[in-house]
Amino acid sequence: MKNSMLSTLAVLLLFPAIQGNSQDTCRRIAGISATIQTTQFGIMVPIWIGNDVSIAPAFNFQWGETLGTDYSIGIVPKFYFSTKKVSPYLSLRGGFATFIPDDKNDTEIRTTDYVAGIAFGAEYFFDPAFSFGVEIQGNFTKSDKNSMRFNNPGNWNFNLATMVSANIYFLKYKK
Repeated sequence: MKNSMLSTLAVLLLFPAIQGNSQDTCRRIAGISATIQTTQFGIMVPIWIGNDVSIAPAFNFQWGETLGTDYSIGIVPKFYFSTKKVSPYLSLRGGFATFIPDDKNDTEIRTTDYVAGIAFGAEYFFDPAFSFGVEIQGNFTKSDKNSMRFNNPGNWNFNLATMVSANIYFLKYKK
């Protein structure tokens, strides 16, 4: 069993090299990214503008019965230093997070917090259409005066964070 798992893993890791699809023969158009940051899961939809810049709307959503809805919307442009197997990038981010309490929730009120940040990271491309990424971030937030999201209501906050992502890209092949 262990040998078959190792063989399968080796084939999956070597498949892009065997396949022969070079990143030079195709161009990324758009994609979908699943992100994990601490206990938050998110979705980004990167849209490629040229070969080394992408801009991604970012979404995060949580709902709890009798608690309410918490969602975040942002925009994340990435500027790649190179687009090879390992592609380092610099990223900016901006957006907001809003909590809307359920009608049955008498203890909470609607709040909106704002975030802006910068990140440095890299994506490892197993294939031109599939990558994993990791980044480090520095984020500034302005909390709503009634928000306990950052335990500092009505004030400015700064935090360091990390994020990992799995990315699938849709390609256009060059002729």
